[in-house]
Amino acid sequence: MKEIIDGFLPGYAKTDSRYWLEGARLFKDNSQAFSCRFSYRGKRSQIALGLGNKREAASKAAEIYKHLIAHGWEDALRKYKGDSDSSTSVGVFIQAAIQHSSARSQSLIAYAKAFRKIVSEIEKIDQAGRFDSKSGGHNEWKERIDAVKLERITPERVNAWKNIRLREFRDDPEKRNQTIVTINSLIRNAKALFARKNLAFLRAKLDLPEVLPFDGVSMEKSPSLRYHSKIDAKKIMENAHKELAGNDDEVFKALLLALVCGLRRSEIDNLLWEKFDFANRTLSIESTKYRQLKSSDSAGEIDLNQTTAEIFQSFRQASPEDQFVIKGNPPRQINCSRDYRCNQIFDRLNNWLRSQGVDSMKPTHTLRKEVGSIIAAQHGIFAASRYLRHANLTITAQLYADKKHTVVPDFG
Repeated sequence: MKEIIDGFLPGYAKTDSRYWLEGARLFKDNSQAFSCRFSYRGKRSQIALGLGNKREAASKAAEIYKHLIAHGWEDALRKYKGDSDSSTSVGVFIQAAIQHSSARSQSLIAYAKAFRKIVSEIEKIDQAGRFDSKSGGHNEWKERIDAVKLERITPERVNAWKNIRLREFRDDPEKRNQTIVTINSLIRNAKALFARKNLAFLRAKLDLPEVLPFDGVSMEKSPSLRYHSKIDAKKIMENAHKELAGNDDEVFKALLLALVCGLRRSEIDNLLWEKFDFANRTLSIESTKYRQLKSSDSAGEIDLNQTTAEIFQSFRQASPEDQFVIKGNPPRQINCSRDYRCNQIFDRLNNWLRSQGVDSMKPTHTLRKEVGSIIAAQHGIFAASRYLRHANLTITAQLYADKKHTVVPDFG
């Protein structure tokens, strides 16, 4: 028994085998032998002791800790794990996290991209090859990131990365707000790989750090993202009929689907003709084998006015053999990537919109915001939320609803 001194019950040192017998410091691994996790000088690692007898395992744990103090992590890991570089890498973790996640494939791709982006900036891995897919530069960039040990990406380093990004634009409020949105998006997506419901399975399979990369890392307070209309939708529609219809029909169709129907770019990209019901003048937005919707709330039915229905019906009659509303590249498998079939068409649409004064970063998506604000002004926020197929009214109010009329107090 431990001696009680002045009411205080002293504990054992980690170099004492009795320390490792207390609590749940030793635990059985998949081989039914004992393992334990060591923490020393800010680094943590799990080591399999290879012994089924708890007292013998405790003695070995004390021995390992003594060696760790005397010779450091590298030598201790080499001696007791057989490999000083055996901790889990970023690439191995991402692969395992994806296997254990039930999220849709496009979301998983976004999660992995966000985490790799953060790791690359923390580790100062050159971004030059990130977009160089033709000569293999992207694969090399990805391999360098995947080789980084997960234990190197600590909350302290993630927080430092966040602050460095923020300091870059501290004297430019607009760019700082854009940076906050980007940082929050990256953290939110990357953090999804570390979902609590999957961690137990991942820890059983991998040697994970006790403190994970985003533990305690907070996101910044989001700036106002409320849409403020700076465009004349009626004028854009008039010019589209004059300049695009008959000259660039694919761009014209994409514009109508964004500005009149309020579709997202991914929804336009893979929209099938079979989703139109011209008899009832409706358009159904649903997941297909080519693209999953952003969420189950994104599904819905959109009413078409007579003019819009007649325009698309004439396009359909002109190309009855087409499967997709927008002509583009052959469709990819649903879990391949986030690349669009119709990138060239969207590029032409964005260039045309900029010539019309739509100077936002995402001109096509601005059309969706514009129709949302028009619907809200004409029919109310609830109608706008339903039209845009948002999960709830809060999203519509925070992001898209913009007043279209002058509002002043009238004292008579």
